[in-house]
Amino acid sequence: MKTILKTLGTLLVIFACILTVQAQDSNPAQPQPGDLDFASKATASNNFELQAASIALAKSQNANIKQYAQMIADDHTAAGNELSTIVKNKNWQLSTSDDQNYKVMIDQLNNADTANFDRVYTDLMVKSHQDAISLFKDASTGTAITDADLKKFATDKIPTFEKHLDQIKNMQPSDPPISDMRITPNAPSPAIKKKVPKPTLK
Repeated sequence: MKTILKTLGTLLVIFACILTVQAQDSNPAQPQPGDLDFASKATASNNFELQAASIALAKSQNANIKQYAQMIADDHTAAGNELSTIVKNKNWQLSTSDDQNYKVMIDQLNNADTANFDRVYTDLMVKSHQDAISLFKDASTGTAITDADLKKFATDKIPTFEKHLDQIKNMQPSDPPISDMRITPNAPSPAIKKKVPKPTLK
């Protein structure tokens, strides 16, 4: 009888250990604030790139801009899916407040007329990629990110974003559109040469 009770006790201990391990597996460690902050900002940045690419494909009349926008759509769809998988596997809940930071830029693209659209789009792409590269480099080399999968994701995406930045810089118009030029009221037009008065003979 004592042997049976001892065996049952041992089995109960083993069973309890199994339940503990299963509970730990189903409840992964909570992410650090830096992990959530980066994941939220990276998601918002990626969503902006996709929205901007969609608008460019619809509004731009420039074949090179359209080709670039399609590349952005393809690369950032892949990046978004990869980041989404990381977040989903870890059961993280991300903030959506960062999406609002890009609303003004989306409005600029939607409101730009055909003549000025390519200038607006390329300028915004330069800025957004500079910001993204800075964000991802901080995540890759800094100490705020503690999750290994997230840090690897940030490191792996930097070369792609740098390529995007280099390409869009080469596509920026060299001169701003007329609507962007500052005009001083009552100033003579630069196209009109100032007449030099004839000397008066005495």
